[in-house]
Amino acid sequence: MIVNMESRLAMRIGTFVPATHALDFRYPVLEGGVAPTVQAFVGGVTDRETRAASRDHPERGVILIEGPYADMSVLPRDLWASCPTAPAHEWVLEQIRPGGQASPDAAGGLCISAMEVDPAIEDEFNEWYNEEHMPLMDAVPGMLAARRFRATGGLPRYVAVYHLESAAVYLERSWAEANQTPWIRRIHRHRLRTLHMILERVELAG
Repeated sequence: MIVNMESRLAMRIGTFVPATHALDFRYPVLEGGVAPTVQAFVGGVTDRETRAASRDHPERGVILIEGPYADMSVLPRDLWASCPTAPAHEWVLEQIRPGGQASPDAAGGLCISAMEVDPAIEDEFNEWYNEEHMPLMDAVPGMLAARRFRATGGLPRYVAVYHLESAAVYLERSWAEANQTPWIRRIHRHRLRTLHMILERVELAG
């Protein structure tokens, strides 16, 4: 897959526990800088049986910061200074599919799916994700943007970010059906360090 480097977008994601610490986030003002997209969400790790946020894990606040790839790796050292604590986890992500698609402002929900993969099938993993899985996810009703990222900072290394009309889209039958092909069942046997979160859009405090 060829990505236009000039239009490539990237993302910084910080997850906070307790979730309320994310809501104090303020992007530092930079002279001459381009203001990035900033979105906030609250939710948790997915319970694979109920497909809702698990009650066995703490609620998480998530801050998503998006801008040109070159900017995301050089954000100010005090990026999270407005929050009471530093993120419990942070990613620096480069968008690898489609490459330059921006986060939709109308999203009411977000799903994050992160994983490592057995190096022995990494080429097939990427082929499956790009050629089968993401087109199926694009077609799920209520899906606003289905994108893949590779982490240049933080783990797991492969991260899919799905912007949804609402978090309820994750509960729909069409989502489950997109995850039941023979190829996905083969790939899933080789996934490592998986993390899935379902989140609802919230407004920042100020």
